[in-house]
Amino acid sequence: MSACSSSVRNYRGHYRNYRNYRMKQLQRQLCSYMLLFLMVFGSMGWFFWDWSQANSRVEDLAFQPQIVQSGDTLWSLAENSDLQIDTRTLVLKIMEYNQLTDTTIQTGQVIYTPISKNQHQP
Repeated sequence: MSACSSSVRNYRGHYRNYRNYRMKQLQRQLCSYMLLFLMVFGSMGWFFWDWSQANSRVEDLAFQPQIVQSGDTLWSLAENSDLQIDTRTLVLKIMEYNQLTDTTIQTGQVIYTPISKNQHQP
């Protein structure tokens, strides 16, 4: 009878060890999923916050006339604006404000380029 009871104790001990091992494994998986969830939604939140900040900076633009010099492109005009806004966005805003259908500009042409409303002097 002692042999039988010892095997039952060993089985219960192994079962308890397996159950503890499995619980720890599930806890690790849960922590991993929670960390992944926080990373994904945190980065999405940061993206939308940054996007709204960029949009508010674009909304606060004023435009001033500038005569196109030899070698100027819309890209170079947008880069030289010293605004902390993506150059691609500025090029699109310049095209929109000047009602351009493509990026072709001519020397001597007057193009309105963006400046911050804070820099705007009436």
